[in-house]
Amino acid sequence: MTSENTERNILIRYSENINPDKLFTPFMYVHNQYGYDVKSIYRKIVTQSLLDLGNFPDTFPHTISEYYWIQEGAPMKNSWIALGSLKNGIYFYYTAFTDNAGGNFALNGHMNLWVSTRYSDLIQFAMDSETYKKYMNETKE
Repeated sequence: MTSENTERNILIRYSENINPDKLFTPFMYVHNQYGYDVKSIYRKIVTQSLLDLGNFPDTFPHTISEYYWIQEGAPMKNSWIALGSLKNGIYFYYTAFTDNAGGNFALNGHMNLWVSTRYSDLIQFAMDSETYKKYMNETKE
């Protein structure tokens, strides 16, 4: 862990304008038939044991309870990002990117899902520095 990570604000912060529709494109690909079942995009955080996220259809993203921050992505330009909590009280951090100009994740896409019982783990261990800065600029406590 770098010294920068130890200085991060680990309190839950909220964006003023949350629009889950901005995640429609990548979320429609979170399914086994497209190669993005939840188990394949789940990334383990060092401090956390593996968590059970359920099975389709009772799994991410269908079990999202609340969003704290959403970044709308654009194919070949920037990632879709979502941070929030699931119905079982677990926190999640999701990223998705595609090199396909049409937004087809089945062709050159990539997704990550980190989950934790501690919100602070997502901020400190899953979120990169550039994303953290954007998150801090676009959210409030």
